[in-house]
Amino acid sequence: MTPAIEIRNVAKNYGSVAALAGISFDVASGELFGLLGPNGAGKSTLIRIVSTLEGADGGTVRVGGVEAGRGDAAIRAQLGVALQETGIDPLMSGHEILLLTGRLYGLSGPQARQRTDELLTRFRLTEVARRLVRTYSGGMRRRLDLAVALVHEPSVIVLDEPTTGLDPTNRLALWALLRDLVKEDHKTLLMTTQYLEEADALCDRVLFIDHGRSAAEGTPDDLKRAMGYSLIQFTIEGADAAGFEAALKRAQLVPQTQGGRIQVLSLEPEVDVLRLDAAASASGGRLRHLEIKPPSLDEVFLRLTAGDREEVNSIGH
Repeated sequence: MTPAIEIRNVAKNYGSVAALAGISFDVASGELFGLLGPNGAGKSTLIRIVSTLEGADGGTVRVGGVEAGRGDAAIRAQLGVALQETGIDPLMSGHEILLLTGRLYGLSGPQARQRTDELLTRFRLTEVARRLVRTYSGGMRRRLDLAVALVHEPSVIVLDEPTTGLDPTNRLALWALLRDLVKEDHKTLLMTTQYLEEADALCDRVLFIDHGRSAAEGTPDDLKRAMGYSLIQFTIEGADAAGFEAALKRAQLVPQTQGGRIQVLSLEPEVDVLRLDAAASASGGRLRHLEIKPPSLDEVFLRLTAGDREEVNSIGH
C-alpha cells in the first residue's frame, strides 16, 4: 500500500545553514506520526515543505503518491494544515471563517453552510460561532484552527505544535479530538510537538530530528525499550534514612527523588529489586508502591540530544 506521506532524502538550506540534511521516513495511511526534537531541529521546516508552502533543495516529498513540486494543487486538495501561526482573521467570526473557507475550496453555498454547521457542532464552537475570533480563548482558537483544516474533508492532516499554550484541560480535550480523527474518521496525521508526554500518549510512531537529521524512529515503546534500562520507582516506610542510603551505596544503586517517590535506574531490574528490598530490610524499613517502568520519552530525548547538552555545559569551562 502506498504510504500517505513519503519523505526521501529531503534537504533544505537557508544560506549556509542546513535546516534539513537528508531526512527520510514514511507515514502510513491511518497513522498518527509525530516529529520530535529540540528547537531549531528542522521540524517546522519539514512541515512547511510537506504542506507545499516551501520547496525542498533536494530529495522528494509525496503525499498520496503525488510528488511535491509537480502536483502541488492535487496535494493541497487532500491535505489539511494547521500551523502555529495561522492566517485566521481575528475580526471575523468563527462561522464566517468556516463558511468562507468552504467557498474557497469550491463548495456551493448550501454545502458550505452544512459543512460549517457540522464542524461548529463537532468542535464545540456553536455557542461562540457568531463571536469575533479575537474574543476566543486559546482552546477555542485551536479548535477553530483544526476545524478550518478539515473543511474540505482532507485525508491527511498536518499539525504544527497543535496544543502549544493550552492549559491541561484544553490539551486533553484536543487530544481526544485528534484520536477521533484517526480512529473514527480514518485520517492520517503528521504532527510536531514539544510535549513528549503528548507524543507518548497519541503517536503510533515518532521520529526524533536533531540538527536536521534523523536521530531515531520507531514506536514510543520501542524507543524507550532501546534505552536498555528500566526505572524502579517506590516509596519506603519505617527505614532509617542514613542506614538505607548506606545500604544503597554498598549495592551501587543511585537513588533520585521523582514526584515524591524514590527512583533508581537499573539495567537488571529483577536483580536490583532484590537488592533494594535487602537494603530496606537492613535499615529497618520496607518498600511500598514499587513499580518497574521503561524510561520516558523525555529521557530518550535527553539521550539523543546529549551532544547538545555537553556543548551547552562546556560554555564557560
